[in-house]
Amino acid sequence: MANTELINTLQEEVICPICIEILQDPVTIDCGHNFCMKCITQSGETPDNLLKCPLCNKTVKRDTLRPNWLLVNLVEKIQAMSPVEVHPQRNDLKCQKHQEKYHYFCEYDGMFLCTVCCNSKEHKSHQFSLIEEAAQKYQEKIQSELKALEQKAKTIGEVNTQGRQRINVFMALVEHERQRVITEFKHLHQILNEEKKFLLSRLAWLSQEGAKGSHLFATSTEAQLIALNKIADNLKAKQQMSPSDMLWDIKVILYRSQGFQFLHPNPVNPDLEKKLTEAKSRHSSITEIFKKYRDNLQSDGKKDKSRFVGSMNETLMKSCSGTEPASPHPHPTGLARSLSTRKELPPPLHLPRNRMSYVEVPRSRSRSRDSSKNTGSTGPTWREEVKVLTPVVLDAASAHPSLVLSQDLKRVKLNSAYSLDAEEPADPASFYPFRCVLGSPGFSSGRHAWEVELQGPGGGACVVGVASEHAARRGFLAIEPMAGFWCLRIVGFECQALTEDNMREVLPYRLNRVGVCVDHDRGEVAFYDTSTGKHIYTFHACFPGQIFPFFRILFSDTQITLSP
Repeated sequence: MANTELINTLQEEVICPICIEILQDPVTIDCGHNFCMKCITQSGETPDNLLKCPLCNKTVKRDTLRPNWLLVNLVEKIQAMSPVEVHPQRNDLKCQKHQEKYHYFCEYDGMFLCTVCCNSKEHKSHQFSLIEEAAQKYQEKIQSELKALEQKAKTIGEVNTQGRQRINVFMALVEHERQRVITEFKHLHQILNEEKKFLLSRLAWLSQEGAKGSHLFATSTEAQLIALNKIADNLKAKQQMSPSDMLWDIKVILYRSQGFQFLHPNPVNPDLEKKLTEAKSRHSSITEIFKKYRDNLQSDGKKDKSRFVGSMNETLMKSCSGTEPASPHPHPTGLARSLSTRKELPPPLHLPRNRMSYVEVPRSRSRSRDSSKNTGSTGPTWREEVKVLTPVVLDAASAHPSLVLSQDLKRVKLNSAYSLDAEEPADPASFYPFRCVLGSPGFSSGRHAWEVELQGPGGGACVVGVASEHAARRGFLAIEPMAGFWCLRIVGFECQALTEDNMREVLPYRLNRVGVCVDHDRGEVAFYDTSTGKHIYTFHACFPGQIFPFFRILFSDTQITLSP
């Protein structure tokens, strides 16, 4: 039996200083005193949401009240103690506040009440009854709850029995199905093995193509990094120069530095992803197809193989000339999806959208020098090489907003009022921030040629050539073959071929009329001085899709005119 004096002492420790009752929902305020939540929130209301502690008069904010969970647990334990333990005789139960015997039980608060408590403000509106009546009422509730629990226990037992029976049936069905699958697939193993081999050959081809795409991805990012480092080296070199040398061409270098933007190449070809999805779909449907059409599965598999092989462009089964050795054995790994002409603007990638490189690029400096054989006048002249010119016009949709095109789309010049901070155009087909424009139409086969006349101070300043349909149009453009551009840079008396790794090969020509000849089938872009008819330079490339005439104006007052 609990010690009465000890319990009384504990009860005194959990009395609210405001209502002199055992704490209800005890909270602690900033000064450290504890009160009933209801008592402290109803005391000393002020417009500014402040209250004063009744014990120390310290001002605290109402939103700083914190529940005291330690006191909550302590109050619950004290209240849980049986009154009989505190007072062995029921007739000795007394109200601690009024020193009156308990006669009633409050249904709302679950508390014993004396006569004075029943008429108090806290309990006057509550429903209460004599202790004996309340006890009888709760005896009936306890009995009812016991019956309900017994019924629930019975229901749980029945559900448990039924559940175990269902589990046994389910496990038997699983085992039966397992044995049936083993038997069926044992008979169909030969045909499935053929399907398996073909699916694996697809995946082997996808793996090899993915590895090649990875190499192109690394090459592109490395090329951009090299271009960035060269720009930085040029800026560092400028810092060490004399003022006059430093200022020479400084605006061009700074513009190139400010305009550099990393172009995120696509690491995985979308066509390869599509073919992987097709392979996965085929794999998932084989089992169902085999059950329904067992006798026709071999024929269906041959049709699927034929569809897969037939969707490939036979020209892409062989490697682009000079890029890699041809495979001595025909195999699905040599297949590639044919590229169709795309009307929408491709994303700004430096990589082509197939496994081929844009151009066969010499990997060493010594081989790079050998490419100078592509220059000079030893080859056929412009008149000997070109018999018929292809009419070419400018593509207004691709033009930078600072470029002014003539009404017949044959001439383009730079707006003298242009600004380097011009607003970026909304049309994704437009070049920005480089002042470029494409020609039209694009070429996906055959041989085509056109002439370009340059005008401006000192002969003008521009870039002339061709660009791939997959070449980037936004951000910093690396005008080089690996990025899909095959061009000459002409500035006054200088003429340069823009070769790999952002290098410039100086050509001994001063040009004001340039002939461009493209042989898409042979992968050649040749340039001529149409004033003299001499051959200037030839790029050897592998074009993945269409190519378009390309023009970039470097300085104001330069004008480009197309012929015919």
